[in-house]
Parts: sequence; C-alpha cells; structure tokens
Amino acid sequence: MPLSLNEIHDRALSKESKLESEKILQEYVLPPTTLLDEVQTISDIKAEDLEQNKNQVVSAFKSFGTNINCVSATVGPTDTLFEVVPAAGIRIAKILSLKDDIALTLNAQSINIIAPIPGKGTIGISIPNKTRQVVSMKSLIESEIFTKSKMSLPIALGKKMDNTDYIVDLTTLPHLLVAGATGQGKSVGLNAILVSLLFKKRPSEVKFILIDTKQVELIIYRTIEKHFLAKLPHEIEAIITDTSKAINTLNSLCIEMDNRYELLKDAGVRNIKDYNDKFDHHKIIQELDHKFLPFLVLVIDEFADLITTAGKEVELPLTRLAQIGRAVGIHMIVATQHPSSEVITSNIKANFLGRIAFKVTSKVNSRAILDISGAEQLIGNGDMLVSINNEQHRVQCAFIDRPEIERILEFIAKQPGYSNPFALPESDGHNLSESINVDLRNRDKLFDDCARLVVQLQSGSTANLQRRLNLGYNRAGRIMDQLEAAGIVGPANGSKAREVYFKLESELEQFLNSLR
Repeated sequence: MPLSLNEIHDRALSKESKLESEKILQEYVLPPTTLLDEVQTISDIKAEDLEQNKNQVVSAFKSFGTNINCVSATVGPTDTLFEVVPAAGIRIAKILSLKDDIALTLNAQSINIIAPIPGKGTIGISIPNKTRQVVSMKSLIESEIFTKSKMSLPIALGKKMDNTDYIVDLTTLPHLLVAGATGQGKSVGLNAILVSLLFKKRPSEVKFILIDTKQVELIIYRTIEKHFLAKLPHEIEAIITDTSKAINTLNSLCIEMDNRYELLKDAGVRNIKDYNDKFDHHKIIQELDHKFLPFLVLVIDEFADLITTAGKEVELPLTRLAQIGRAVGIHMIVATQHPSSEVITSNIKANFLGRIAFKVTSKVNSRAILDISGAEQLIGNGDMLVSINNEQHRVQCAFIDRPEIERILEFIAKQPGYSNPFALPESDGHNLSESINVDLRNRDKLFDDCARLVVQLQSGSTANLQRRLNLGYNRAGRIMDQLEAAGIVGPANGSKAREVYFKLESELEQFLNSLR
C-alpha cells in the first residue's frame, strides 16, 4: 500500500530527528569528577586503640560467662566490625541474648551481631565508631569497580562495613524500594542513585520519569529535561507534582511497555539489550516504528502520599510495570517515609526485590520494608540496610551535597540537548462515566480479529482479547473502546463483560466491509 503524504512527512521528520540525536551524542561529554567535592575519609582509630577495643570486647563477653576469641577487626565508615570465634560449647543463641548487655558494658549506642557471618566460620560484632567517616560520592565514582563497570545501570550506594565500595546494577534488582524516617538520608540516597547514572550514561541511553508530589526534592533536575527526562507530550513541566498527572504518567508507561513488547516480538528478541544490539548492527529493518530504546527509570518520591490519595489507580499500573517492565528496560525506584503495610502492599513488595531501609521508628516499619527487624537500630545519617534477593548488607550511604548536584546539572544543561524531552505515549486513561471519543479511521490492525472474537464468544471481555490474541492490557482496552465506538459492543458494565450487539458473524462481516 503506497504511503500517504502525512506518513512520508512523518518518516522524514523521524530521520531528521534521528540524525539530530546522533549529532548530539557525538558532542555530549560525560560530567567530570572535578565537579564533586573532595572529602577526607582518614580513620582516626589508631592501631593501639583498635587492639584495646578488641580486648575490651573479649572482656565484656567474659564478664557474662561467655568466652570468645577475637580474630580480626575492620574499621568501616560507620562501625568497626570485630570477627570472633566462640569457645567450644558456646551456643550462638547465648551470644545473641547478650546483645543489649554488651552494648551497656561497652558504653555503645547499640551493637549489631551477625551470627554467623555468611561464608565464614566467625561471628560478627559491629560497634559504632565514636567519629563517623563521610563516604564521598567522588571516591565511589572514581573507584575502579565503578569506572570499569560493564553494568547496564550502575548505581553507587556507598561503602560496606568492611570499607569496600558497594556498587549494584539497577537492571538486576530490577526495582528498588527505599524507606526511612524523616532526616535519615533517604533524599541523599535518591540523589546518589541519580547522579551515579548521570556520570555513567549518555542522554540516548537512559531517561528519567520523576514524580515528586512534595515538589521540593526532584525539582532541581528540570534543568536537564531536554537531555535526560521523559514526559507526556501535552505536559508543560517534566517533573510530575500532581497526583492525577502521576496516574496518567503511570498509565502512559504501561502503554510504552506494551509498545516495546510489540517491537521485541517483531524483532524476535527477548529483552531490550538484544533488541538494541540488533538495531545497532542493522539487523532490524529500521522503519518508522523501530528505534533505539533507552532505559526508562521511574523515580517516585514520597509514595505514601500518592498511594493514600489515589489508591488502586496508582497500585495497579505500578504493579503491572513491576511485574513485566524489566525485559523492556523499565525500572522503578520508589521511596517513602511511611513504610507501613497499607502503603507497601504485598503486590508491590513481591516485585521489588531490591530494598533499602534507612533508620525507621519501629520494628514493624523495618519488617514492612525488609521483612526483618534491624532498621530501627541503625544510627541514622545515611546508615542503611540494603536487601537484595533477601541478602542483607549494612552500608553507609554516599553523601552528595546540593551544590555538587547543581554543578553537575549545570554542566549537562550547557551542552546541546534534544529539541524536546523524550515523549511518552498519550495515556488513554478516562473516566468510565464519560463518553468515549475514538477516531475509527485509525483503528488498530487487530480491530477486525477482535470484533470477530467477541461476536463468536458473545462476550465483550478485555481479558478474552488479552488471552486469545496475546495482547497487552492497554492495547486490549483501546481496541475495546474502538469496538464500543463502532457499535459492536456496549459500554462498560463494571466487572461484567460488555453486551455484544451483533449476534451473527455474517452481519458483522457486512459491517466491517462498510468501514473499509
């Protein structure tokens, strides 16, 4: 079929846009680490003091009738980790029961006992340092593990108790849940994650969708909207601060996810990495629909405010994105100050295998985010527990100050950017009580097949379209709206299937022929 003038024009614009993108990519320069502050992280604990502390730990346990031998001590940024071996016949349960007594004896704010340390035949006893070290963002960005990383989306979180750098790949999580009480470092942690990606990825490789209903934390990133941000075409601001707009954005991401799965299916690949490799090597016919797919990272700050005001309207699309968004490059970072079971529901927790807990106020809150207690005993100010696939690590979060972020964003903003932010598809979300305005001239290519199916089954069910024709939720919903606008099915009837107005297939075929 020959192309219309509009299609020819659209393809010309697409090629022009693609050439413009390639030009920008060639000129784009990653931010240098000189934009970050230099922070001295030298420990003030001397060797003789460390030996004295080891002896003090052994004496404290001995005073309660428990003999241990201290094997080694490692000074971390927040705690000093003592590895001990209990004497023969000493049960781990007895050591654990002495936790609070030992903390009192050592005059420590709290101690943490790891019994046993995974992969070792020792028990770990961590005691807070009198003077805590600041983990600088610069030291992590310049570390060998980060600079030479082959991770798809590397994020520098901080340093572990043994003073090793802690870098993880967001794509392997594949989503991250962040919680903590007010003032414990949650916002700094979000900034550390975003800055990590800005130091490693180019504008063509990753796009951020930022939702900040508090309107204070993520607004700073609007200066790079033409480089790294994505938004709905009709929106003025790239940072989403309104609940209704957040719902539309989540629904739009679901449509983008379905569209990407269509592209992967057409290309015969299983994930975004294989698709982009195939596209780069010209193994995919580069028509209008096929394009390089950047990673999409959704960041929601203060999820509790969103879920309490919108409820299921937010939870349903978020859960769907969490379940199947990974393969097409959609990853989420959701943060909240209130990690209760009402906010972090079982559906959300089941799909967020990466979790970060800063200091919380109670054991209940700790279990809500991590499924275990412990976050209530953290020291605060960036001290956090990171759980990935039920494996926990104690980490001191990297610190990055507001002026450092502003310098990085200014450096990026001064470089040539795209003419517009990355455009998400228009959301088809609408109120069911409102009339549906559908242009039947732009029917889905599976419109006829879906019409025949609902007439055969005499059931206007979106679920049937999804199951029988292997369609995504949003695409099946759009086709059902088109069937309603065409007069083939009736309006939505709650959870029941729609009424089908055509009883005979022959009548339907005549009607379909009249639409052509």
